[in-house]
Amino acid sequence: MPRIYKIVGDTTTGMKFRIEVVAEKPYDAIEKAYSLIGSRHKLSRMQIRIRDVVPISLEEARSEHVKILMAVDKIYKY
Repeated sequence: MPRIYKIVGDTTTGMKFRIEVVAEKPYDAIEKAYSLIGSRHKLSRMQIRIRDVVPISLEEARSEHVKILMAVDKIYKY
């Protein structure tokens, strides 16, 4: 069952971030964060520092995208 994870960290360029992702395990959430931050800001993994990974409830989530994903019963890939 997927959960919502809050990931907090910073980069070597001085940017701080707080991102919410839906994942099965904390490791998957970290990989998703690396992917999102790296692609949005053209940073490599060596430039991104993950400080904290915490599972949160649906009520604590701020991201509308995450809330919609958790409301979906089934996701079909084709």
